[in-house]
Amino acid sequence: MTNEQLTRVCAAFADKCKAGSHWPPDLAEFVAVTAECSGGEFGLTVDDVLNENKRWRNEFYRYSCAEAFDWRHPVLYHICIALKRVGIERRLTERELRAQAEKELMRWEKRAESGMPIPPIRRQLEAPKASGPTPAQLLLEQYERRKTGA
Repeated sequence: MTNEQLTRVCAAFADKCKAGSHWPPDLAEFVAVTAECSGGEFGLTVDDVLNENKRWRNEFYRYSCAEAFDWRHPVLYHICIALKRVGIERRLTERELRAQAEKELMRWEKRAESGMPIPPIRRQLEAPKASGPTPAQLLLEQYERRKTGA
């Protein structure tokens, strides 16, 4: 475990003690809190995902695209893009967004555990440049010819 993960675990136990929980915790409680605070395959918790998503939402205007953003972990790019899409489509509340973030994180952790790599962050392809008039422009020209010729 990293220092940050140990700090989170200790803070969680301190909060439990302040709330009136017994000390020391039994083994099952210790394992549950440690697993919850230390993160899974990537060392990320749902709070980490939501914090990164919030940071991206607040700073996206500084970057030309999502791929140029300074992501803490490559998997956060994929999770946050999915959260944005689903959040807009379903109009999720904060609680629903948290549940969706947990689902996405679990999906990516299972994927990593099965040996599948995280796709790299790549810039999206640009739309092809149109050469010549568009169909709407052709119809407008045809309309104008008919109008002047009639």
